[in-house]
Amino acid sequence: MSEQVEGKVWASLQYRNRESQSEQQIEVQAFAEGTVPARVKVSQGLTINMGNYESARIDAGVELPCYVEEVSDAFERAYAICGEQLQAQVSEIRAEPKPGSRG
Repeated sequence: MSEQVEGKVWASLQYRNRESQSEQQIEVQAFAEGTVPARVKVSQGLTINMGNYESARIDAGVELPCYVEEVSDAFERAYAICGEQLQAQVSEIRAEPKPGSRG
């Protein structure tokens, strides 16, 4: 959801995992009236070997609207967002005690 305040457009960016959810307000680009924006979509995934014949799969994806001439920059931004989310989830999973381990 987005809203316009003082000539700027703000959107709510939400992050969720198993234990928590956070929300952040970010300024987003307002597109010229009648413009159909291009869309850049990036998705990344990672499978982590947990040992003992178990694994965990993590996927992150983001889709960003942009002007056609900004596709390269939007791709880099989307790729960075996905990478940050994957790293946060990997850290969380690796910090969890393994089933059957003493802790």
